[in-house]
Amino acid sequence: MAESWYVEHIYLEEQVVPGKRLGRQVRHDSRNRAYAYNRRLRDLTTQLWARSLPILDQGDLGSCTGNMMVGALGTDPIVQTLPIGHPVLNESFAVTIYSGAEKLDGGQGYPPEDEGSSGPSVAQVTKTMGLISGYTHGFSLTDLLDALEDGPLGIGANWYDSMDSPDSTGLVTISPNAYVRGGHEFLCRGKDVNKKLIFCDNSWSSDWGNNGSFSMSWDTATRLLAEQGDVTVPVPLSAPAPTPTPTPVPTPTPTPTPPGPDAHDRTLYRQTFPWTQEHHVGQNHAVANDLKAWYRAKGF
Repeated sequence: MAESWYVEHIYLEEQVVPGKRLGRQVRHDSRNRAYAYNRRLRDLTTQLWARSLPILDQGDLGSCTGNMMVGALGTDPIVQTLPIGHPVLNESFAVTIYSGAEKLDGGQGYPPEDEGSSGPSVAQVTKTMGLISGYTHGFSLTDLLDALEDGPLGIGANWYDSMDSPDSTGLVTISPNAYVRGGHEFLCRGKDVNKKLIFCDNSWSSDWGNNGSFSMSWDTATRLLAEQGDVTVPVPLSAPAPTPTPTPVPTPTPTPTPPGPDAHDRTLYRQTFPWTQEHHVGQNHAVANDLKAWYRAKGF
């Protein structure tokens, strides 16, 4: 019997701003949910994972998902585990991953398609390429913060127009009158536990934000994840491939075994059995049949 699965796919219409393209779509596949991020409930630390390649620029393409994944591949500790001869981690390779993800989603791939994709889809393509051992999927700030203890991750979320312009420190916020401009995928490399901030890389060149990067409060991240956002956690080749969480199988309720006859049952049986063997009609016939059923249940 084939395994049943479903995909929640929501196309997020993008209001295009030149130089600030988006491209993330909501694509929550039930098969990915079987690879839920397993929180370790440990003490959180402040850290920023080192990135070994420049900030990329998706330009006029909706390839933010591919850019996020290439950024993750070029960040510790994942970059240290890449095989010898791996593809060059640049914008061209980000587009290759993005195109493969669009095909995985059921489309044609870029070119000619440019409809966006999702974090789990680009992670699956990257896994197939043999660059990561797998990935896990999360939906909460708790998942995000815990996973950052081990390495970078991708965040797929709504992108509000007010987030286009970070403040002088690189902080993005959702202003009271902001609207959702589309869906975006970006790399998260670290956090500040005291200031309750996460540190992320965008894919709009190093001229944007804080040299191409930005920060976000934990409250903002919580809100975005609650709005059908998700977290994609790539697993380095040095770690075992994640295994799916088995679907719980309900324990069948056993059919109770009727108790065997006691001394009173045996006395009643001896006294009534000869009568049930006689011919009866009407109410007596019904009583005789009930007694015979009782005999069988008791094991006589």
